[in-house]
Amino acid sequence: MALSSPESPAPPRRVFINRVENPTEEHEELNKMAHGVIAESRSEDVFSSYVCHSLLNHKGIQCHPGDIVEAGCLAAQQLPAAKYGLFESLPQDLVETGKLSDLQLEGVLYACQRHQMVLANGQRAGFFIGDGAGVGKGRQISGIVLDNVARGRCRHVWFSISADLKLDAQRDLHDIGCYVKVIDGCQQLDKETRVFGLPADFKEGVVFSTYATLVSSVQKGTNRQSRLQQLIDWCGGEQFNGCLIFDECHKAKHFVPGKEENSTKVALAVTTLQRILLKARVVYCSATGVTDVKNMAFMERLGLWGDGTAFKSFDSFLTSITKRGLGAAEMLAMEMKASGMYVSRGLSFRQAEFVNVEAPLTESQIKVYDTAVHVWCELKKSLEYAIGRTTTSTPRVCQCFGQVISVF
Repeated sequence: MALSSPESPAPPRRVFINRVENPTEEHEELNKMAHGVIAESRSEDVFSSYVCHSLLNHKGIQCHPGDIVEAGCLAAQQLPAAKYGLFESLPQDLVETGKLSDLQLEGVLYACQRHQMVLANGQRAGFFIGDGAGVGKGRQISGIVLDNVARGRCRHVWFSISADLKLDAQRDLHDIGCYVKVIDGCQQLDKETRVFGLPADFKEGVVFSTYATLVSSVQKGTNRQSRLQQLIDWCGGEQFNGCLIFDECHKAKHFVPGKEENSTKVALAVTTLQRILLKARVVYCSATGVTDVKNMAFMERLGLWGDGTAFKSFDSFLTSITKRGLGAAEMLAMEMKASGMYVSRGLSFRQAEFVNVEAPLTESQIKVYDTAVHVWCELKKSLEYAIGRTTTSTPRVCQCFGQVISVF
C-alpha cells in the first residue's frame, strides 16, 4: 500500500453547499422546487392576493374570474366603510350573472361614493382607478355611467387615447345593459348639428372623444371654435353634473401649476375642463398614472393639496413627498386608499411562464439599426441647439421629441 509523504500537499477538498456535483433529474427537480418556494415567498412580500372586504355581506355577487393581487402596502390598508346605495340603481340580474364581478362592483361603488363629496374649494371630489390589465377598467367606467344614468344624469364625456377604442367602450356599456347613445366625438356632433341645433337624441348620451380632439379647433363661420368650448357647451356649462372620464389619464401628466406655458396642450385642456365644470364627477383611470409624483399635478379633484388640506399648493405637496423617498409615496397610496379615492389591483403572475427567444440580426438589419440610432442622436443634438437658440414654450427635449415623432 503506497502512502504519500508528509511533504506532499493534500488534495484540495471541494465542498458543495445545497448542490450536487452530478445532479440527477430528481435533484434538479428538488432544487427548482426550493427556489420556487423562495421566489413565491418574496413575491408575497411585494404583492398580496386581493380580497373584496367591502362586499362580503352582499349575497349573489360573483367573484372575479382572475387571480388578482395588490401591492403589499395597500393590502395592509382597507377601504373605508361602504355607505353608497349602489344596488338601488343596478338591476339584480346584472349582479347575479357576474356581468360586473365583485372587484368591479367595488370600484364602481367607491367611485360613486367619492362623488358625493365636495372639496373645500367647491369642486366635486374625484376618484382614481389605478387597476392594471385583467381587472376590467372599461367595465367599471361603464358601471359608473350606468349608475348615473339610472339616477337621471344622462350626459357624460369619456376621453381616451384612440378613436378606435370607442367600439370597446360601446361594447362594455351594452354588455351591462346600458344602452345610451355613444357619440363619436365632436366630429359626429358637427355632422348632426342643424340650423336649430342638435337633434334631441344627440343632446344626451356619452361623447367619446380623444385627447387630440380636445386640444383641436374647428371653423365656425368666420371664427374658430375650440373643441374644448364645444364640449363645455354640449355639457350645459357650469351646472354640468355628469361624468368626466379621463381614461389613460397619464396623457395629461405634463402639467406645471403656475407655469401653464410650460405645460402640454392636453394637460392644460384637461385641467381647464375640471376647473370650469366644478360639479362634474371626475374619474381618473390609468395603470401608470403616477410613475412620478410630479405627474399628479392635473389630478386636482383628489383633494390632496389646496384649501382644507395640509399642503397649500401642489409644489409644497410635491416637495414634501419627494424628499422623503419611496416610503412616503407608499404612505401616500395607503392614505388615498384609506380615504376611498383610489384602488389599484392587477393580475397575478403566479404560475406564469416566460421563455427567452433570441432573434439574431442579419448584417443588413444591424446596419439599418445603427443608421437609425445615428439619425436620432443627431436629431437630439439639433433639438437641444434649437431650444437653446429660441424661446420655445416647450423647453423639454422629450416633449420636442414627441412632437417630431407624431409628425412621422
